[in-house]
Parts: sequence; C-alpha cells; structure tokens
Amino acid sequence: MTNFDKQKLTEIVLYILNKTKGLDYYHVFKVIYFANISYLAKYGFPMVSDEFCALPDGPVPSVLYNCIKGDPQCDKELQAMIDNCVSKGTDDAYYMLEAKRQADDEYLSKADIEALDKSIFENVNLPYGELRAKSHGEEWKRAYAQQGRKVMDIIGMAKDGMASDDMIEYIKDNLLVEAALS
Repeated sequence: MTNFDKQKLTEIVLYILNKTKGLDYYHVFKVIYFANISYLAKYGFPMVSDEFCALPDGPVPSVLYNCIKGDPQCDKELQAMIDNCVSKGTDDAYYMLEAKRQADDEYLSKADIEALDKSIFENVNLPYGELRAKSHGEEWKRAYAQQGRKVMDIIGMAKDGMASDDMIEYIKDNLLVEAALS
C-alpha cells in the first residue's frame, strides 16, 4: 500500500466518523466494504487498496483491521496515521471510534464520497445481526471456506456488488494487464 493509499484510507475512516458522529469499528469496516464493492461494480476498480478478508463476522479491510485492533504486526505507518486522528474507546466501549479532526477531502473523489454516503445511508443503522447477514455474500462464503488466509477475490466482490457482465470482463482484463506489468 502506498503512502497515498494509507492516507486515503485514513481520510475515508475520518469521513465515515465525521458523518456519523462516531461509530463502532464493526460498522466502519462494513461501510467501507459495501462502498468498495459498489464502487468496484460501477467503475471497475476498488475504492481502497486494502485487501478484504473473510472473517467469521464478515469482510474486513485487513490492513486497517489489524491497525485498529492494535495487532503488533500491523502496518506501523498506517497505525500512526489512524492513531493521530481517531480516538478509540476504552473499557466497555473499546470498539467505538471518534474522529479527532475533519477528513481531508482532497484525498476523496466525488465518486468516493458518493459511494461512502450511499453505504453510510444503507448500513450505519443496521443492527449487528442484519449487517452480518448482509455482508455474508457469495464471495465471503467462497473465501471463508478456503484454507489459510481468507482473502476475498476482486472479481467475486464485484459480482457481489452487482457488476454487469461487461464490467466483470473489464476488471478481468485490467487484472491481466496489471499482472503482466508487475
């Protein structure tokens, strides 16, 4: 993940927290996930560069998840960015997050904001059980059933985001080009 990608992910978290006046990290992760698959289905590339993993309670952006959960092996640079601008709850409310500042919208495109606003509107007030069930789509099921790291596939996520067949082909072509150039 590049420095820009890390800063953008930080600004996305702040944007969500600013719009919601604070939120538990479970809902933050799901808002990002649903915004990302919607964006992917519409534009053919993901909104965030973090890879999503299928955990028992649904998909999470794995690098961000590790930073917010305080994993000692997490990306220290991203963790510092998050820690500088997000307050984490304590004791019984350890899962709550609040923004320490406004999001820098220079890092967010109009398309990013549109996808985030839609996902916030659709998901932020869903109870845990409903949001959990909603996030267990076909790609989550496939990834969760595999051995080892349960990384979700970009094509499967695009399908869960209701991408058209033409968009799926476009994404496949771009992945082939990306692989050839790396």
